[in-house]
Amino acid sequence: IERILYGNAIQSTVINDSPVFILGHPRTGTTLLHGLLALDDDEFIYCSTFCAGFPSSFLWFERFGKRCFAGVIDETRPMDNVKLDFDLPQEDELAVNVMSGGMSPYMPLFFMRQELEYRPYFTFEEAGESANVAAALRHWKKSFMYLLKKLTLRSNLGQSHDASAAKRLVLKSPVHTARIPLILSLFPKAQFVYIHRNPYDVFRSAAHMADTTYWFTYLNTPSNEMIQEFILKQYEILWTSYESARLSLPPEQLIEVSYDDLSANPTETAGRIYKHFGWPGWHEKIKGVIEREAKPVLGYQRNVHKPLSSGLRWVVDERWRDSFVRLGYKMGNGD
Repeated sequence: IERILYGNAIQSTVINDSPVFILGHPRTGTTLLHGLLALDDDEFIYCSTFCAGFPSSFLWFERFGKRCFAGVIDETRPMDNVKLDFDLPQEDELAVNVMSGGMSPYMPLFFMRQELEYRPYFTFEEAGESANVAAALRHWKKSFMYLLKKLTLRSNLGQSHDASAAKRLVLKSPVHTARIPLILSLFPKAQFVYIHRNPYDVFRSAAHMADTTYWFTYLNTPSNEMIQEFILKQYEILWTSYESARLSLPPEQLIEVSYDDLSANPTETAGRIYKHFGWPGWHEKIKGVIEREAKPVLGYQRNVHKPLSSGLRWVVDERWRDSFVRLGYKMGNGD
């Protein structure tokens, strides 16, 4: 239906050539940062939860689907009580995973026992050596760009402005942290905001998410060892890929912020990002909107996790040591 109604319009849609990508390991505050920047609807558009859930039909189905499924999704996420709503920003990779037929490292959330098979889809760097990975990369690129065209068209529908003035996309999927070279090949003017958090807290929060959320998605039953290795290896892949790519970026394309700063001073941190990139719009309107929406963050009750055992702390220290050192986090205290 969507191709009949919008096929030509999708193909002719021009994506703004300077999208913003929020990078960071899962459980580092990427959702919070994405939500705050997406409040600037004069500057940005984003992939909503509805668009991520219905990536092949949202252009025509959204106005009906929201009514059909009203009350179906919970008001908060199961792992952290963060607000959940069809209109809130969501990870674009969820949509691309569906549209590409599973050419994504998100597939282990369904088939954790086959996790190793999906690792090449973090970076697609093996495309030059493997025909299968090369084919997966083509599917992923086609699906990703098609999604971005659709999101851009969605924002343009009913608007009078010219397509050349399309708003910038602000996108967030933690796996993009490993894809800076790939993203730059598609969008040389892309800008990146990398957010980091104490690695001990990342591990404990990731383990909590696996225990409270992943079991709703698994289509086979993994062992605890498989889940732990998934968490550890994913962090290593994202960190190593990010570190090898970030040094090639000029200052006007990358800024790093910490979760501690964002959660303690969300408005000031957002302002620092705007100032660093020279984005327009940091005036009383958007500053006031972010300040108002950020108030619940200041009183948000974070999950309380169990301290890491000495054995787990040693594993995290050994395998994530480089990130502790480079980002300035102290090792040896996993409380």
